[in-house]
Amino acid sequence: MKSLTSIETEIDIEFDSFHEAETILRSIKPEIKTAPSERSRLKAYIINNRILRLEIYSEDSASFRASMNSYLRWIILSYEVLKLK
Repeated sequence: MKSLTSIETEIDIEFDSFHEAETILRSIKPEIKTAPSERSRLKAYIINNRILRLEIYSEDSASFRASMNSYLRWIILSYEVLKLK
């Protein structure tokens, strides 16, 4: 059985406004800059004024899954805090 050598993906998350997308992006930026793993990288930016795009590059499926879980949890938490405001 052949295993994957790397994984690259783009995930788009659409928000109701540019303000929401920008706030979420700003809230996860520190996590992106201080990512503990060298096996996975992430780029995050806004497209079309309301879509937060995540580009994830991972060396293997375990690091991909860990990155996905972490970033999605941070995004969900940030969104829930934003909605409390």
